[in-house]
Amino acid sequence: MTQPASPQTATSPEQTNSSGSLVLLIALCLSGLVVLMMFSGSGKAQQESPPIVTQPVVVAPVVYQSSYTKPYQAAGKIEAQQQAMVGFERAGRISSVLVEDGARIKTGQLLAKLDTERLDAQINELQAAKRLAEAEVRLATNSQVRVANLVKRKLDSEQRLDEVSENLNIAQARLEQITAQLASLAVETRKAELRAVTDGHVIKRLVDPGAVVGTGQPVLELASNAQLQARVPLPPEIAVNMKVGQYMTLNIAGSTVNAQLLSLGSQRNLRTRTVDALFAIPPNTSVLVGDLVTARLPTELKQIGAWLPVSALANGIRGMWTVLVAKQVGKTTLESRTIEIIFTDGEKAFVQGAVAQNDLVVVAGTHRFVPGQTVFAKLAPGQ
Repeated sequence: MTQPASPQTATSPEQTNSSGSLVLLIALCLSGLVVLMMFSGSGKAQQESPPIVTQPVVVAPVVYQSSYTKPYQAAGKIEAQQQAMVGFERAGRISSVLVEDGARIKTGQLLAKLDTERLDAQINELQAAKRLAEAEVRLATNSQVRVANLVKRKLDSEQRLDEVSENLNIAQARLEQITAQLASLAVETRKAELRAVTDGHVIKRLVDPGAVVGTGQPVLELASNAQLQARVPLPPEIAVNMKVGQYMTLNIAGSTVNAQLLSLGSQRNLRTRTVDALFAIPPNTSVLVGDLVTARLPTELKQIGAWLPVSALANGIRGMWTVLVAKQVGKTTLESRTIEIIFTDGEKAFVQGAVAQNDLVVVAGTHRFVPGQTVFAKLAPGQ
């Protein structure tokens, strides 16, 4: 018996057309890609890389030295060469003070007075006693003349002449005593006046009228204008290098003066451990007693290092500083070296570290270069 044939899946005309279209689309895409690759490969243009430019740098050799000079700034004040606290030579009550703080004074000018009422009374009493003594002297003189005539005429005794002569001597001695007492009171009266002994000015008035002062108690603080000086305390290690008579530049109230060193103290100040240096201020300098003065004095310190411009320094890691060193003059590469700053004045720095004598250090523009960069090194002018 004949078996029926197995059923087969029939392919529709629509499916056949769809597969053909997909194959054709893929073929067209591949052909387009090939064409584009052919056209891109057929171009002859080539992109050339830019030429490498060698940057120029300015270098200077490292020069080591065994010491460096560091300026030391010291502060002091202006004072009078003659300055004193003055008072009366006798005790008493002050009747008047004729000057105020800061007043300028002239030699012989009356500054203050004590009450002299008691002295005036004593003077009046002695002047009356002096007139009485003068009358006694005149009387004794006349008596001596008369008795001397009588004795000459043998009308009186020699004893009587001796008595009247001694009476005259006594009267004259009493007159001389009173005259001396009046002179003493005149001195006391002068001592009741306080007068200026030199031209100057009043720094401070210490008492007021009505106050009772003792002998020598300060009443006024005076300073002479004849010569002003600057007192500047200095460390002994700086003062030892200075010589009396040399000139130093001092800064006073924004102006500079050329002052001569007058003297150096012979002992340290117990509190500051410094030595006082006294400088003479030139005449006619516009300064006042008490003005502040500063002095910039050079001091040499023993320390091995080299001076480099601040522009050669760059910040390193962990607070260190670095410099760039060229291996040679001409075309070369740069290396970074670590250094330590010992001192700087704002323009130059005294350094030591991983740089050797005659190493060529880049002195400017370090921010434009990096270690390992190829540069063209040339020496700085004057090197």
